[in-house]
Amino acid sequence: MSNQARYTYYRMKKAKNKVKRLVKGKVKFKLQPVPLSEQQIQEFVVYYNERKSFPGSKIPCNVTGKLTTCIGPWMAKKIKEFGSAEKLLRNYKCRGAVKTQKLVNKPVRKSKRKIKILELKDEQKNWDIPKMNLTPPSPATDTELKEITKTACLRPDIFLDNERFCDGCEFYSVCTNAMKCLLGWTKSKRKAKTK
Repeated sequence: MSNQARYTYYRMKKAKNKVKRLVKGKVKFKLQPVPLSEQQIQEFVVYYNERKSFPGSKIPCNVTGKLTTCIGPWMAKKIKEFGSAEKLLRNYKCRGAVKTQKLVNKPVRKSKRKIKILELKDEQKNWDIPKMNLTPPSPATDTELKEITKTACLRPDIFLDNERFCDGCEFYSVCTNAMKCLLGWTKSKRKAKTK
């Protein structure tokens, strides 16, 4: 089959499909996004009564003209809600129009900020304030430091910065912690020392 014959065959097939669609009523219907006129509403109602669907499967909003898909269960629900297909076409408002109407109808309230003013009622009263101890605490003794270092390191910053070695710690001579070690030591030497 030559290209010309193939082209003619596909054109004929396409024309047959178009005729079939026209017969079935599946014509592409392009609706403009504007509210329906009285004549269009009557045509839509007649079409709905014949086929139980709207032409083009979309209906426009009566306020904004925005097109909304109206098919299947949603269409049945809306027709039941409005009472009939004609009432739906005359009174339908899209979600955006309903929101704007709510915002327009809602009065704007000016919010007054409540400022709390702290007032001292009894300014003349003498208050009992405990005295603060301003002397610095006494430093810990060597025995206290030995007791503390059994369970905790006094300078973990030095220990962790030096890759878990105590080089440069001023409490090394007093420390009794099991993790205590200098840089020259290795893990095997540490294990041997603890045994």
